[in-house]
Amino acid sequence: MKNHSKFIVVLTFCCAIISLSSVASAQEQGDVLDPQESSTLPTLFSVKLSGGYGLGRGRQLYGNNGADKIFWSTGQGAKMDMAFDIPLLPIDLLNSDGEAYGPEKIPYVGLELEFATGYHLSIGGTTNDQLPSGGFVTTTRTSTYIPITLGFNARTSFGAGLPSVYIGVGGGIHIKGIYEDNISYSNSTQTAKVTYDPPLPFELYGAIGMELPLLYSPEDGNSAIDLFAQLRLSEVTNYIYQYTYTSFDGTSTVAKTTGDPARTGSNVALSLGFKINLY
Repeated sequence: MKNHSKFIVVLTFCCAIISLSSVASAQEQGDVLDPQESSTLPTLFSVKLSGGYGLGRGRQLYGNNGADKIFWSTGQGAKMDMAFDIPLLPIDLLNSDGEAYGPEKIPYVGLELEFATGYHLSIGGTTNDQLPSGGFVTTTRTSTYIPITLGFNARTSFGAGLPSVYIGVGGGIHIKGIYEDNISYSNSTQTAKVTYDPPLPFELYGAIGMELPLLYSPEDGNSAIDLFAQLRLSEVTNYIYQYTYTSFDGTSTVAKTTGDPARTGSNVALSLGFKINLY
């Protein structure tokens, strides 16, 4: 028993010496970082710039284009967006099996507040309806909006320098820029314009997206620029209670709308852009 005890003590002592020698050698070569002394930098805030296109879900019949019935959403069309993301719940992950840099802390944002705006252009819903007297009346519809929204993104990362995915929810308002119909006639040079001035519509949205680091720095544990893609569903309703009709000679008349005043602005939009992280 005594010989066995002496053997175990000697073996333990030798293992300790070998372990200390290996750690010292690795630290001299810079292969291992102490997680407590890691200089990784958390994100202070981010700026997102993106462009995309939305497919609208129309529920109001505007008219016909030949044999096709036209249902159009003012949310359908091109979109340019800008957002500011502020971390609310930064999280440090420990990467214990890093090959080049050894154990290190990986900062990423688990929850962030997002303030967004942009410019949305919707040109569509053109109708060509036949007149009882002959010929056609063509109506070309245009709407532009400046959305102002506030929301939250919950995020998870696949690891240092790897993509992250997020889901987001929020709401806001749409400030109207242009909301008008331009009318022309096939058998006349006369034109007319109908201008709408609805109350500020309220938006609710849900989003899902993915971000891919483009300029990841292992020393900082962060990426200066990310490429991101986002799919966003927005529910918006415009209520049209009155309009202004301007004839070809410049005469304007204000009239009340008839029928259902609700017009949809709902859409599903795919956007691509860059996220600039300041840390």
